[in-house]
Amino acid sequence: MSVRDEQLFKILEKLQSHYQNNLNNRYIRKALLVMKVPTGTWNALGRLTEKSDYYKLQGYQYKELYEQIYAAATFVYHARTEVLPRLKGLLTGGTETVFSRPKAEEPKDKVLLEMAINNFPANLGVFSDLINELYIQAVALDREEHPKQKPVFEHMPELKELGKLLT
Repeated sequence: MSVRDEQLFKILEKLQSHYQNNLNNRYIRKALLVMKVPTGTWNALGRLTEKSDYYKLQGYQYKELYEQIYAAATFVYHARTEVLPRLKGLLTGGTETVFSRPKAEEPKDKVLLEMAINNFPANLGVFSDLINELYIQAVALDREEHPKQKPVFEHMPELKELGKLLT
């Protein structure tokens, strides 16, 4: 069965908007390239974070939704461990790198870059909270829809790691 819950879609819209505006924006995106995340994880994250009318029409399959949630949690883990500790150096570092090449920047861009760097930890936390909220809503719907049988999330042992990945 496919999920077409309005509350779930509202959470998804908040998550998508937050990701595009605060984590995958033109200032931070370059630093995310250093993460050692498998291509399949990036693809699943893309399907979750890009506004897609397909899912609104067709709904989500539970297994696919959980895979996308897990991919987003994996992203958070890698961003916290691989990017966050060296974000400022990656984007503004004293040494010239692919990410921090000097270019003719307007003062406004410099200020926005600093703001993006300084707000990255908080924005990552908000994204993590939205993933958790989405997961809780999906599990509630899953249990409601499968009262006499095992819910889909119980067939996916990797979801037990979600808490560790998000914190």
